[in-house]
Amino acid sequence: MISLASQSVPPSLSASPPPLTPSLPPRLLASSLSSDAGSSGGGGDIKPDLVRQYLSSEQHAASQRNREALAAARESFATHAHDVGGTEVQIAALTERIRYMTDHLRTHRKDKASRLGLVAMLERRKKLLKYLRRSDGDSYGEVIYRLGLKDRSFVEDKYLKK
Repeated sequence: MISLASQSVPPSLSASPPPLTPSLPPRLLASSLSSDAGSSGGGGDIKPDLVRQYLSSEQHAASQRNREALAAARESFATHAHDVGGTEVQIAALTERIRYMTDHLRTHRKDKASRLGLVAMLERRKKLLKYLRRSDGDSYGEVIYRLGLKDRSFVEDKYLKK
């Protein structure tokens, strides 16, 4: 029987992981960590415009931009501070998700599973819009205007069997 306490652990495995550094581009990271940042020949000055450009929301991943757009849509359509499930909020969130998925499917044309999800989201939004139109016509008009949707309530379903 071998005792684990008696075995020596290599120092590389027993040491704690190195502290996380901010994810800056290599040229900015090198210039901020260099010791000769104040000298004239090192070029170690941090350029605020490059840092601002690097940290802007345009550099975020598509999924992060989608989360931010969803949060903004929910916030703008909420009727009170804790409104996360109102009909208007659900329609706005679905519209943002539909826009994201449509953009995704433009680049990934063969992604059939996502296409099925998109169709399901479209149907759900259509049902919610139908409900909102029935229950509160003024709110329905405001929602479709603010989201830039078309009022297609008068168009018959082309797949409906007669």
